[in-house]
Amino acid sequence: DLSYADLSYADLSYADLSGAFLSYADLSGADLGDGKKLIGERPVLIVGPIGSRDGYLTAYITESGVYVRAGCFFDTLDLFVDAVLTRHGDTKHGREYLAAVELIKAHAAIWMPDADRRGEK
Repeated sequence: DLSYADLSYADLSYADLSGAFLSYADLSGADLGDGKKLIGERPVLIVGPIGSRDGYLTAYITESGVYVRAGCFFDTLDLFVDAVLTRHGDTKHGREYLAAVELIKAHAAIWMPDADRRGEK
């Protein structure tokens, strides 16, 4: 339970936040590694269990755009979509992941600070 925790500017490289209760936690400025700093009031969205591994899909709103972690995958939302289409295509898992992508896009559109939008589709 990380409710009300101040994790601002924490190094979250390799952190697994799936299942963490983050209500009112301050994650602003936390670093995901490679200089990817979280921005906005709600920079983390976790969806799951989902997909072929019944895992958790975690989306991060960063200064560099939206990044996604699913299993060993960690990269941009666009590259995640490419990976899903390549691996799962139009299977039930592919459709489920793509539905989650739409949720992530909506979340980012609502919570990404206007000045920091980086061409998310």
